[in-house]
Amino acid sequence: MSAWLGRGKVILLGEHAVVYGHAALAGALDRGVTCTLAPGPLRLRVPAWHLDVGADDDHPVAAALRAVADALGARPDVSLDAVAALPAAAGLGSSAAMAVAVTRALAAALDRPLDDEQVIAIASAAERCFHGNPSGVDVALATCGGLGLYRRGAGLQAIHADDGGALRVPLAIAIDRTPRSTAALVAKVAAARAAGAGADDDLRALGLAAERGARLCARRDLAGLGALFDDAHARLARLGVSTPALDRLCAIARDAGATGATLTGAGGGGAVIAIAPGREDAIVAAWQAQGVTAFACAVGHVVEEAR
Repeated sequence: MSAWLGRGKVILLGEHAVVYGHAALAGALDRGVTCTLAPGPLRLRVPAWHLDVGADDDHPVAAALRAVADALGARPDVSLDAVAALPAAAGLGSSAAMAVAVTRALAAALDRPLDDEQVIAIASAAERCFHGNPSGVDVALATCGGLGLYRRGAGLQAIHADDGGALRVPLAIAIDRTPRSTAALVAKVAAARAAGAGADDDLRALGLAAERGARLCARRDLAGLGALFDDAHARLARLGVSTPALDRLCAIARDAGATGATLTGAGGGGAVIAIAPGREDAIVAAWQAQGVTAFACAVGHVVEEAR
């Protein structure tokens, strides 16, 4: 049985800065959402997220299903069953991974081959049902995979290792399940800019850190990348999007040997990422000892459409 894949993503550097035209360093995770097909009517079930929604329901996921079907020009009589290897609403691109997997699965059901640009365009219409005006980085990475610098309007510029080998960045990730609103956090940063309290300087510095981080990744300088994580988290905290819980997760990671840690996603909860070359499992264990959901992963994986 074929399964259609959309990968999760993590923004390493450039959170919030990317909204204002600065660069973000981001990569595809080694996990995501896979969809399989069964006879209809059009419906999406994601047991890991306790989600079971039909295309005609009053629900954002139903709107996303309709958006994909409209873009494809037909509503196939198929039901989609999805396996999600990502937590929902944690800043790891779960909705984009789902949108890409659904787009690929429905296109296959209609026997309509799509190239990556078409997948991105259709999945982006679905993603707008959840986030209104997303930057586009989540869908680009869910579709294409890899590791790259992203600028709104310019797309994803892939990064390759200077030595020609495969580029993978190992991370430890912790999940903080505090409820939060991405829109409210974006508005908080906008308010900080309007107040003129150095917010634009921090956003510019976050974008420059993403560019520097890309060069460090190409050289496989993970220790240097960790230092950028710490500075980024301090700037995001000044912008008002960190929380005591996220700060504590970063501190636990550093105490356990991480060379750097920062929030990823919009903030207010969600996820923390840590660089700890060779010690990812120790960082995960330190978080888990505090009752925190955490896992080790790798960033930079290329997407296979079906397997």
